[in-house]
Amino acid sequence: MVADGLFVYGSLREGGSSHAWLMRTHPEGLTRAWVAGRLFHLPAGYPALVPGPEPPDPPPGRGWVRGDFVGYDDEADLDSAMADLDALLGVEEGLFSREILPVLLESGHRYRAWVHVFHVERLPRLEREAVELPDGDWAAYL
Repeated sequence: MVADGLFVYGSLREGGSSHAWLMRTHPEGLTRAWVAGRLFHLPAGYPALVPGPEPPDPPPGRGWVRGDFVGYDDEADLDSAMADLDALLGVEEGLFSREILPVLLESGHRYRAWVHVFHVERLPRLEREAVELPDGDWAAYL
């Protein structure tokens, strides 16, 4: 499966503390978007998304995570950005994993995007140790 771009939901979002890093990857553009899942604020100070089934109601709302869809001119630019981001987010260390998930843009268009996620197996620990954000918007939580 091929991704059309990247979905960011934490500090890489527009206005976030790591957004400048994202802009150094030379994206073609970004727009508001949602991914189905649950969002948690971790004690370490960053968010974690656990993918889930698409809710029956459109976003925003429970079961949707708010973020930005980031597009790139070509697959090589996206691959390069993902390699850098994997290192930044500790993918090799097992902190996050990367999956291609369906993304719903504010315009109503649907794409597929790389998303850094926590696996569902970690959900019980997240429910015990992290703060769930029912509205799915980490920036609003901060």
